[in-house]
Amino acid sequence: IGQDPQAMARIARATGLNIIMGTGYYTMDSGCAEVLARKTEDEIYQDIINDIMTGTDGICAGIIGEIGADSWPLHDIEIKSLRAAAKAQRATGAGLTIHPGRLDESPLQIVDVVKKAGADMSRVVIEHIDRTAYTFETMVEIAKAGCYLEFDCFSMEGYYPRRYGVFDIPNDAQRVNYIIRLIEMGYLNQILIATDTAMKYRLMAYGGPGYAHIPENVIPWMRDKGMPEEVIRTITEENPKRILTFVAPSK
Repeated sequence: IGQDPQAMARIARATGLNIIMGTGYYTMDSGCAEVLARKTEDEIYQDIINDIMTGTDGICAGIIGEIGADSWPLHDIEIKSLRAAAKAQRATGAGLTIHPGRLDESPLQIVDVVKKAGADMSRVVIEHIDRTAYTFETMVEIAKAGCYLEFDCFSMEGYYPRRYGVFDIPNDAQRVNYIIRLIEMGYLNQILIATDTAMKYRLMAYGGPGYAHIPENVIPWMRDKGMPEEVIRTITEENPKRILTFVAPSK
């Protein structure tokens, strides 16, 4: 949606940041439904392959996603998009990130679909885990499948979308506690963190914590909880580096 490779390139050059462009189709209510409905699974697959291998004006995508799959149960269109993305992941060795629905069952159905489509589950990221998995048990089930669990709602403590019927989203302290429990169970290498800053009220100019919330606040909280520096470095550096690095395509 609104892909602008040239703008991303300009921002990258101006700031010195490494900006990774994604590819694939987002949620049906974002305007993608009509396009997905008329395309075949193979055509969606080819769109993703082209973005990665050829790109636009020489600028190629570096990750697949975030693929929108937030209906419950999944719509046939979303299943088609997920299957195409999973196959493109195997063909390219790129990471695959997925935007799930806001129900405990949603990420588990997604995991089942992409696994059956042949995805490398160690290269799959289930995003928004802290507003999607309502129980710790669901988080563990996703981790057992081999996926990354992305806690990317840090600082989102005033966002309770009532239209989904559930609004007990954890606060940042609870997010850190969930992460500690997952680490104790052996899932350190499957944890990612972010802020998913996409709303004005979360920017510093509008009174929010801004883009620096994780280094300025979350990491110090992790230290206060006794998290060793090497563990913090794994979560903030090594795990992102691993999912963003292409691997040899699967046969």
